[in-house]
Amino acid sequence: MTALRTVLAAALLLGATAPAASADETFASVAAGECRLSLEASAHWPTLRLRAGHPRHRPCLIAKADMIGVLEQAVAEPRPALAERTFTSLAIGRLIDYPWLVQFLALRAARDPGWDAVSGKPIAADINRYVADLLFSPEVIGAVEEPLRGQGYRITGVAVEKVLVGGFENVPQLEGPRRSGKVPFDAQVWFQLKRDRY
Repeated sequence: MTALRTVLAAALLLGATAPAASADETFASVAAGECRLSLEASAHWPTLRLRAGHPRHRPCLIAKADMIGVLEQAVAEPRPALAERTFTSLAIGRLIDYPWLVQFLALRAARDPGWDAVSGKPIAADINRYVADLLFSPEVIGAVEEPLRGQGYRITGVAVEKVLVGGFENVPQLEGPRRSGKVPFDAQVWFQLKRDRY
């Protein structure tokens, strides 16, 4: 028992004297409908992260202008913590929080002969790779990349996991006639970044 107490006391002492972990840093934050959208960076990972938070933990409906606006706000003035580090990705969290991206993805897949709307799968590709390839398009990349160019970044690819598939009733804020069949409507998404200058 004495040995156990000694080990516990040592562990507590080490915990008390260990340096505190650095908190995430917020570079910009904007109101986005009922949600708050922030651009953050971890002290430990080379990833920028868009965090969408609803005060009552509901899904967010982040407009394209709000997403671009928080990125523009982050680079609008000198921020040493942003300028002095090199980030390799921009994580946006769940795609479902960004209706404009979900609509783009669902409609593009529905028109694509490489997508099987009956089974809800691509015909000849891994579903994560398929969705990543659709999102890596000029319409999406050009808009997201534009504010980041001020810090010397360009988007070189998209990484995706945990794709969800269902009917068009899952696509938020979709206007017009609903197509039949299954489409991708949600995923975890990262834009891969490369910095060409410092």
